[in-house]
Amino acid sequence: MLNVLVGYDSKDPVTAWSIGNAEKDYTKFLNPNGLRDKRIGVLRSFFGSAPVHEEVNKVANKAVEELKGLGATVVELDTPDLNSGKISSDISVHVYEFKPALNSYLAAAGAPVKSLDEIIISGKFHPNIGDNIKKSQSLELDDSYRLRLQKRAELQQRVMKIMADGRLDAIVYPHQQRLVVPIGETQVERNGALGSVTGFPAMVVPGGFSPPTSTATIGVPVGMEFLGRPWSEHVLIEIAYGYEQATKHRRPPPIPPPPTFSDARNLRLCPEDKSAKLGILGC
Repeated sequence: MLNVLVGYDSKDPVTAWSIGNAEKDYTKFLNPNGLRDKRIGVLRSFFGSAPVHEEVNKVANKAVEELKGLGATVVELDTPDLNSGKISSDISVHVYEFKPALNSYLAAAGAPVKSLDEIIISGKFHPNIGDNIKKSQSLELDDSYRLRLQKRAELQQRVMKIMADGRLDAIVYPHQQRLVVPIGETQVERNGALGSVTGFPAMVVPGGFSPPTSTATIGVPVGMEFLGRPWSEHVLIEIAYGYEQATKHRRPPPIPPPPTFSDARNLRLCPEDKSAKLGILGC
């Protein structure tokens, strides 16, 4: 997918920065020994410290030890100024940019609706995003937005300095500080804001699982996120692929077996629509 996505698109001016920085074929970096001699900083300020964080921390700490065993040099980072919650709430600009970006897209696409405002009025959106899109509709690209852009530039510089001082190839941390919540609930304490706000490349891999429970029979997966400098996708692919191939942490979710119809009498023809349906369900 990355091989197809890279390149300059005149309709997306920011892609002009990729010229001379993107690879033609990223598959050549699928190196099973990709962790060897890499220097990786552990962003401890992105680990939680409350009892609710213990299960994620156990998996994450084990993952850090696995990195060492696979040939990486691990550097502990002292970054109390970096807080994923504040990055998301105080620096992120996506809520400001969403309305003008979506309105522009809808106008060019010839969509049935022409603006975010029309979508909100229609009520045809998932309740989980309602607060965000309504907030976006109320915001403008004003001084508050420009202040956030300044803070974003400062955060980018801070991360680059951390990596330069530690001579790091990547930074690692759990993707979320606590286990993911059940489907339909809102996720909390997500660390992915560092990659999305800085715009730096990041890659999440399976790091392990929490202990099984009655509602999570194989446990809850915990992701480990690697973040790199701009244009370091090839380095992240080496690191992530090397880790995945060595640890094999992924577990496929349990899938119910397909139904079997050993008794043909369970099937009958519905006269209404001439289609075969289970007799126990009726037509």
